[in-house]
Amino acid sequence: MFTLDHDPVDGSHLIVAGGELDLGATSEMSAIFAMAAAGPQDAVVLDLSGVDFIDSSALGTILRAAQSLEASGKRLHVVVPDGPVRRLLEITGTASRFTLHTTRDDAFAAA
Repeated sequence: MFTLDHDPVDGSHLIVAGGELDLGATSEMSAIFAMAAAGPQDAVVLDLSGVDFIDSSALGTILRAAQSLEASGKRLHVVVPDGPVRRLLEITGTASRFTLHTTRDDAFAAA
């Protein structure tokens, strides 16, 4: 089970994810990222603080979104506290495709 919410906040597009991001979440994630890429905000903040698990399909969706956002002149900022999800991003080397932050405030300040 997963949750995805999104809103423009402080000049950024905030996406808050929760639960388990797997194949079932990818189509909704892709649609939200496409809206964010097309929107007027300069940056996208993806908050993964409430995520317990990410599988390879959801990780691929996040990577494609980072690439798409970069192509449209935007940067993806990912909020992920220390724990298994952050370790996954660091171990797989995917963390180099976007900027990692430990808190949402840090991400907004950087964005």
